[in-house]
Amino acid sequence: MRYRPLLVVVAAVVLAGCGGISSDSPVRPGLEVGAAAADPVKILFPGPASGSSAQQIVQGFLRAGAASDEEYEVARSFLSLSSGTTWRPDSSIMVFTDDSAVSVKAVSENTVKAVAKVSASIDANGRYRDLPAGTTVEATFGLQKVAGEWRISSVPEGFGLWLSASDVDRLYQPFRIHYVSTFDRSLVPDVRWFFVGKGLATRLARAQLGSPPAYLRGAVRSDVPVGTRLTVDAVPVDNGVATVDLTATKPGGDPVRRQNLWAQFVATLSQVPQVDRVALKVEGSDLDLPGVEKAPASLADLGFPQTPAAPAAQPLLRTSNGDVFTVDPARIGEDRDAGPARRRATPSSIAPGWVWLAASKDGKDTAAVGGDRAELSRWREGRQIRVGRFATQLTRPSYDRQDFLWVGGQSDGSSGLWVVNTRVDPEDTARARPTQVAAPWLRGRSILAVRLSPDGQRAAVVSADAAGAKPRIDVAGVVRSANGTPESLAEPVALAPSLTLVRDLVWIDETRVALLGRMASTSPVRVWISQIGGRTTAAEASDVPAAQSITTVNGERGLVVTTDSGQVLLRAGSSWLDVAKGTDFAVPAT
Repeated sequence: MRYRPLLVVVAAVVLAGCGGISSDSPVRPGLEVGAAAADPVKILFPGPASGSSAQQIVQGFLRAGAASDEEYEVARSFLSLSSGTTWRPDSSIMVFTDDSAVSVKAVSENTVKAVAKVSASIDANGRYRDLPAGTTVEATFGLQKVAGEWRISSVPEGFGLWLSASDVDRLYQPFRIHYVSTFDRSLVPDVRWFFVGKGLATRLARAQLGSPPAYLRGAVRSDVPVGTRLTVDAVPVDNGVATVDLTATKPGGDPVRRQNLWAQFVATLSQVPQVDRVALKVEGSDLDLPGVEKAPASLADLGFPQTPAAPAAQPLLRTSNGDVFTVDPARIGEDRDAGPARRRATPSSIAPGWVWLAASKDGKDTAAVGGDRAELSRWREGRQIRVGRFATQLTRPSYDRQDFLWVGGQSDGSSGLWVVNTRVDPEDTARARPTQVAAPWLRGRSILAVRLSPDGQRAAVVSADAAGAKPRIDVAGVVRSANGTPESLAEPVALAPSLTLVRDLVWIDETRVALLGRMASTSPVRVWISQIGGRTTAAEASDVPAAQSITTVNGERGLVVTTDSGQVLLRAGSSWLDVAKGTDFAVPAT
């Protein structure tokens, strides 16, 4: 179905043909989380025309949901008085693909059914969820005549809005809601999608009052006291200062907890373009924090610990004969075989029987898996340390920023994740032995890869079913003991359900991973970018069918893949540059 909007309000630009349900390319680049949000382009749709059929009334109602305001007055004009009071447009959003029209057909004189092919959903809390390819939804509407004109008298329970992906891009944007790590003093983001028009600061503050999501439970906490609300359901922004007035559920006297509460709101509300500073109040009185000005502008103003710097150690390149070199990431490709871009590493070589190199954040600890995938070994200061056998079908190892070495595998017929504490003396077999990380949701799965987020607070795990098919990408918070040892993973959130093959993955920033895989069984392998709490889109780079592993030296633009023929390829815009010959390219703590 197609509609022409009644009015499009655009400064100095006329948009032609923007009123249709069907739109442009189905592959759309993801939006930057927390980027400056401009008010959406204003699009107004006509109300019901006299003499409209029941089918036309439902069509008009669905399309009017894409209007550029949150009152939905035009959409409500298609409803009877009774259904107009029960419809909750913010209860859910179904996102349909831009290259697919919504089908609306009359089932009977007063019943109309709408069917759409959808790619994602957004719930009432702003949580975006990718859906498997081919997912369809349907909604059946009851209609009655009011003063001789058809109006919708019954809306399906839980029905909110149906929007095209292009309309979602115009009206909504991803933002970070922040929680405090239970292990160290850092903030962990949870991505949500919110309407970007008037009242954005209120929507973000309201979301910040809530509890952490299930996939972070145990790994983070909120230092906003339970039961706290806004005294008035609004966060005014005056001269760049957002004032958050909370109910009288005061935080305790612990200054650290108060600082954390401030940090959560400052980090979250700073994403609003009009906000320069944040003021916190409790029932109208300033919420003081000793030594801090009343309206801080950043986490630094609060004295809150800043994000640790990226690992300083250089990547490792391992050649086909086992020689290991450090590589200057700023000079990759200057000299493919030798020269100033690379130097001998420690260890200087690793026997060919060991595969899948990994490096710690300081570059002093190196790990690899035996060719039979049943043994893990470390190298420290040039000395090999064999880790006792504990599992088979071991995955590529990976270090986190807290100096724990992670690996997946199989033991006694069950899949599992193990960690090795590389901070302790390797000769202390009791403390340096692998310990299992509890993750019951991996039962019955075969683990293919595990990587830790840059802050070490979340794990991304790729697994397959018992037959090695039906890949699944899960992200879950890491629950640690007081000394930082990973003990368990929270219940996961799934990513990229449409991918039918996943070979490897790497985190490219706090909220996104790059996946090496394909969507259809007949498609070539390529890189996909998946946002936790957002979309999965094809990276703007060509296919790499022979790629077996992926890492990065600089976010999305610095992706590096290694092929089964021993090529190391660096992303160069939309293509790949052959920069070295090697079997492994390991970036520290990725």
